[in-house]
Amino acid sequence: MKVAVLFVACLVVSVSCAPTQLSLQDDLDDFVAILPLEDLKKLAFRYILDKEVQAAIAYLQDEEFSAVWDQFFAVAEVRDLLNYLEEAGIPAYDALNTVAEFLGLKPLKPKGKLATTGGLKGLLDELLELLPLADLEALFEEKLVSSSEFKALFERLQNFDYKQVEDLYENSAEVQSLIQKLRDHDIDVDLIVELVKSFFGWK
Repeated sequence: MKVAVLFVACLVVSVSCAPTQLSLQDDLDDFVAILPLEDLKKLAFRYILDKEVQAAIAYLQDEEFSAVWDQFFAVAEVRDLLNYLEEAGIPAYDALNTVAEFLGLKPLKPKGKLATTGGLKGLLDELLELLPLADLEALFEEKLVSSSEFKALFERLQNFDYKQVEDLYENSAEVQSLIQKLRDHDIDVDLIVELVKSFFGWK
């Protein structure tokens, strides 16, 4: 009996003294912490009146993109991923519903003198220039080793059944129209798709 009491006492002490386990939200916050948020905010304000960017925003508020939005989030694998993020403490639905509210899209889950700009491609090019890519990559590699939660998320993404999204990508007229609009603005959609597939090992 005394041994049992001693064991329980040691267990309580060890738990109370153990470091608090970081959550997946903490991992993602670490990535956000190294982003140049003020510079990104200034970039957004500088491009807000760019004609191509305004046209893109208008498209995102159009019925065609609304159909793309509904179709994409109707894919079972996408929903499963969102639910996985929610269970891990990431408010994925809240974040997406903020976007939906801004663009006038269907919510996924009810809640209670300008500098010269260069269109959509210019925005993306300048965005990439601002991001500390080497630091982000280094932190990514470190998290894969130090955080079981982050590693589990990456493995979950690696096992994502992207074929469902690929079917949507190939067969939806609205998605194809969106892709063509991006290509018309010199956005290399095919390269982006291949980079994402290569990163996660999707075949």
